Amino acid sequence: MSFFRTLWKGFHSRAGSYVFFVLTATAFAFLDSATWAYSWIADLYPLGEKFVPVMLGVIAVCAAVLLAHLLLLALTDREKPLKGLRVLNVIHFIFIVLGTALFIYTFVLVFGLDTGFSADNFTRGFQALLPDLPVLSIAIALPLVLVFCETPKKAGKAIVAAIVVAALVLTPSLAGRFGSGKWEGNKLPAVTLQSQNVMEGARIAFESLKEGEKPDAANLLEDGDKCWTPQDPERSPAEGQEDVNNSYVEIELAQTSTFNTAIIEEVGNQAQYFRLQALVDGEWQTVYQSEKIQTMRLCSFDSVTTDRVRLSIDKFRSSDTPVKIRSLRMYNEPVRDVQDFEVTAYQRLDGDVPTEILAKGEAYVNNYARYYNVYSTVIVFGAVHWDENGQLGFGEGGEEQFAREVAALKEIIAHRSNQDHEVKIIVTALADGTWNDGHIGVNGYMAEYWETVADQIVAFVNKYGFDGVDIDWEYPQSADDWALFDQFIARLDDGMQATNPEAIISAALSAGNLGLSEETLGRLDQIQYMAYDGSDEDGYQSSLQQAQEGLQAFIDNGADVSKINIGIAAYGRPVNGTPYWGTWRDLKDATYWNNKYYTVYDSDQVYEGTFCSPALAGDKTALALFSGAGGVMVFRVACDKTMDDPNSVACGIENALHRYIQNW
Repeated sequence: MSFFRTLWKGFHSRAGSYVFFVLTATAFAFLDSATWAYSWIADLYPLGEKFVPVMLGVIAVCAAVLLAHLLLLALTDREKPLKGLRVLNVIHFIFIVLGTALFIYTFVLVFGLDTGFSADNFTRGFQALLPDLPVLSIAIALPLVLVFCETPKKAGKAIVAAIVVAALVLTPSLAGRFGSGKWEGNKLPAVTLQSQNVMEGARIAFESLKEGEKPDAANLLEDGDKCWTPQDPERSPAEGQEDVNNSYVEIELAQTSTFNTAIIEEVGNQAQYFRLQALVDGEWQTVYQSEKIQTMRLCSFDSVTTDRVRLSIDKFRSSDTPVKIRSLRMYNEPVRDVQDFEVTAYQRLDGDVPTEILAKGEAYVNNYARYYNVYSTVIVFGAVHWDENGQLGFGEGGEEQFAREVAALKEIIAHRSNQDHEVKIIVTALADGTWNDGHIGVNGYMAEYWETVADQIVAFVNKYGFDGVDIDWEYPQSADDWALFDQFIARLDDGMQATNPEAIISAALSAGNLGLSEETLGRLDQIQYMAYDGSDEDGYQSSLQQAQEGLQAFIDNGADVSKINIGIAAYGRPVNGTPYWGTWRDLKDATYWNNKYYTVYDSDQVYEGTFCSPALAGDKTALALFSGAGGVMVFRVACDKTMDDPNSVACGIENALHRYIQNW
């Protein structure tokens, strides 16, 4: 029993009160930071969207009670026990248990532990916490002095000093964070547009309403925090309104206008399918449609001229939670004179085998060569590997077969119709897992042979006259590995510069696994940002928001945005994250717009999977252009449909290039 008495006494000591106050205050910061979870929390728990504010209020009350208990102990003479101490201690213990439970729950939430341990989730959690850390640190540090004050008089002085410090330090910080009252959404890279928003001066012509719903679509046209909140079509319509299978708003423009780009902002992630329509010759025509909106959805489409548009929300995550659309803006972006935009594509020589393509005849070759009117850099991938002693190898076909296939690839590229379009060829000279050797081989042999590997790559690139080299190390596992990566890139760059100063140094990198130094990032000429293989709450492996968030992560880590090519996957992944990769080429019901498919046939499996549709590929191309990125990257050619099919991913990229870039 003495152990439990000691433990009980420790709980209610000044040190104990302080520790549990810290846990509860940290829980508040965790929940405040985990904004990406708010939408599914609203779906899962009672009170819907009010659940998170209520929870924050409960946590704040817990923290206040625990802090009050600490203050009470600090201001009380230790020699004179308080009256009613047992009752106070019971109340205090209840809030200790509640605060600890809230800390555990919010810790799991912000670091995504409900889905297992993940470096990406921990990175996202820490990045989300960064804005809260200064305020949290001060809030935790100031009460610490109360633990050590020996007398109530000293504690009183400490409290006054803490209040003064809090007023001087916290007030400007909080004012800077909350003072504007403007909703800023998640931190995403800025986009720069050259045209005017054609929505200026527009008015709401019609808004579909459900039973009990108040009209609020006018918020779309105002620069503020309020949103249009369309309701799920499964609800009954408002009196006098038609029962339709979507919720929509019609907007009359101030004048007939032409536009080819839209930006839609959503608060949360409730919209599961939407359409943008225009009234042309008396009929509503869909100019854009897709599944996701999220924080800032950039939509690229062919020019349309009209004086009336419609935004329709067709699928909702929950019948109980409305979608929140903050704004709709539309632009007619002009063609730009852009010189350095890149469209890179990975191509395996054992995928679409070049010699076999040539054997199919001129008509087939000419059609296949249409890819190279779009791609400006082809990355030969998976053609070489390294043994455990750091020696370069070419597989069963040997170097002679490699040389034949490279020559055949160059011949195919020469069949492109636009001979003024330059196409560079670089080679991935180091990659993990491409020869069924797993993802640990590079970490093994590089530790001992990185210098000779770098030197062999320089000689290899020069021998075949490649325009550069690509490195796909997935992934360094330790700080020592990343330091080695830095040294390796430096030696490789120095060697290439000595023999061919124009040679391209490229690296395939993931936004969730960045350990290279700023100096190394500066040595790279191209960064192939793998903006795929992620999995958001709906299982989408390549959404636009993932690309935006990853691009911002590169910027935050010191990368030059103009070197980054945003990745586009020409394959799909199951929404449950299992390791299957269905190709876009083999997806028989593929459309230009849709990214999600419910019956994907792959490797004797049938699953629900997501892809990067041609429309989304065009949006990523527009994002790269408008954000100042270097371009886009496709992985990989053999997974895509050939360009005689208008649903080819390359066609989606080409369409965006023709909309915005002169003479591509």
